[in-house]
Amino acid sequence: MKNMNKCPFASVLILILWMGAVGCANDPRDRVDVTAPEGVLTKTEFVNVLAEIQLVEAGAKNRLWRNDDVEKRLKEAYNEVFSKHNVSEKKFTESHRWWWSHPVAMKGVLLEVTEKITQLEIEAR
Repeated sequence: MKNMNKCPFASVLILILWMGAVGCANDPRDRVDVTAPEGVLTKTEFVNVLAEIQLVEAGAKNRLWRNDDVEKRLKEAYNEVFSKHNVSEKKFTESHRWWWSHPVAMKGVLLEVTEKITQLEIEAR
């Protein structure tokens, strides 16, 4: 009698684990190799813009603009980055939202941003 009680429990447990694994594996947001849809920056474009945005924000945090209105300078600096990359603020915001909704791919984006900033730091020395 004891063996019959263990078998249904084990079967149900295995079924639940299998369903959880299959259900999560099919979510397109969990893929590394996503392709950005039209209207969203490609991974390379997003990495380039985001790396410069990170540098702008680091400058603001380090108070490089001590006598200026920080919010005004940030807005100007963001606009300079957008202009340099021929990207509107709206497209950047939509791209930011899309990439963050794909966390596995975004992890790769952030890694590339870090590598790009590190490379810029090495070149500046």
